Amino acid sequence: MARWARHPLLGLVVLALVTTGCANKVYGTPTAVRVPEKSRDFDDPDRLTAEDALGDLTLFNPCSVVDPDEMPDDWTARVDVPAAFEYCAMAVTTKDGATAEVQVGYLYESEHDGGRGDRKGGLSVAPAEDSDAACTRDIVFADGIALEVRSWAEDPADAKAMCGIADETVDHVIDAVAAGRAETLSLPEHSVGEVDPCDIVTADMAAVVRGVTAGVRPERQTSGHTCWWQSDEGTMLQVAFDIGRVPVGDTGDTIHDRYTATTQYADSAESSTCAVVGEHVPFEYGSTTGLMERAGIWVYLKPGEVEAACAAGKQIADKLWPALPKL
Repeated sequence: MARWARHPLLGLVVLALVTTGCANKVYGTPTAVRVPEKSRDFDDPDRLTAEDALGDLTLFNPCSVVDPDEMPDDWTARVDVPAAFEYCAMAVTTKDGATAEVQVGYLYESEHDGGRGDRKGGLSVAPAEDSDAACTRDIVFADGIALEVRSWAEDPADAKAMCGIADETVDHVIDAVAAGRAETLSLPEHSVGEVDPCDIVTADMAAVVRGVTAGVRPERQTSGHTCWWQSDEGTMLQVAFDIGRVPVGDTGDTIHDRYTATTQYADSAESSTCAVVGEHVPFEYGSTTGLMERAGIWVYLKPGEVEAACAAGKQIADKLWPALPKL
């Protein structure tokens, strides 16, 4: 997938998923990240491909290569949800008070020249274009697949600190990858973890979003948990499966026996956005309680159309929820 198709969405999606997790401490208190022992041997430890280093990319847990305790001692870092499908979210405050949400993941097929890096395992690090309030680095494997590390400022005044935070995180992620600590998730019964939303969202479902006609082809994610549609007029649909806590939003409803939260976001200059997130099956991970798989729908229309975006999201949920594995 091309990078440009993702990046307009990331800051908002990170905010939605991370704050949802933090707002639900009643359902499970955040615990220390479980740092895996060395879990795999490599075919070629000096030239790591993504699959050799991370295992089955569909089941790779990006949080297994994120350890808040390895961040600088005078920083505060916390991971509330220590298991993830696409990316691991870590909240960071530096010694100078800069706050950021750090995202480790997504994986994507990059155009970088892999296999010639000077970092451990033959990995390389490439800077990437981003918004003024964020900084992204790509950790590139020998096969050209990249693992993104993105630092996003909660306060625009902290924007200048983002690349330093991203670079610090990259160093620790590379150490964990090279040490063989990448972990494969164990999925519960009826999991969505091996279901690609591109395969179950039909053209009729996607067409609920204005402009997403039958000719708009979905964009697949390398690890298979997220799918995007973008129309010529700029309207967009994203469907993603993730691991989190009970969804929260502006309103909550039960749609086809699934508790579903709907959130309207303040308009940006480019779009009105609404998220519709439904619960799926419980997810067990170490001693962390209150985790579950979730299905999320994000609809992006033109500014001033947030109510229409929410109506479209709920219509899609009404069609999509019955197509998911049973609860």
